[in-house]
Amino acid sequence: MNPTETLVPIAMFAMIFGIVYVTATSKHRQRMAMIEKGLDLESLKEREVPFRTLRNGLVLVGVGLGLFFGYLLDSRMPGYGVNGDMGDTPLPYFMMVLLCAGIALIVHHFIVRRKQQG
Repeated sequence: MNPTETLVPIAMFAMIFGIVYVTATSKHRQRMAMIEKGLDLESLKEREVPFRTLRNGLVLVGVGLGLFFGYLLDSRMPGYGVNGDMGDTPLPYFMMVLLCAGIALIVHHFIVRRKQQG
């Protein structure tokens, strides 16, 4: 058994744990410092993203549409694969997911701006 077969999953889980731990402890330290200085914790609410659930929903819909359009792009475009398609390249999927998720974020921006103006 190759040592990298066990080392890679262990490193992945350690990295995920480290990111979550650092995020949680930094947020806790920030709140404790604000309490010690006597600042109001409501000022943290101002920095939150308005309509966060709408943003997350639009991004997930954008990712789904991006995967669908990536599949269509992969299956319809001629390429160098065995069946005349693009082969095993993940490029169409990445391109379309990023494009559709970006469009979803732009749509979120315009929706939030319209709601805040009137």
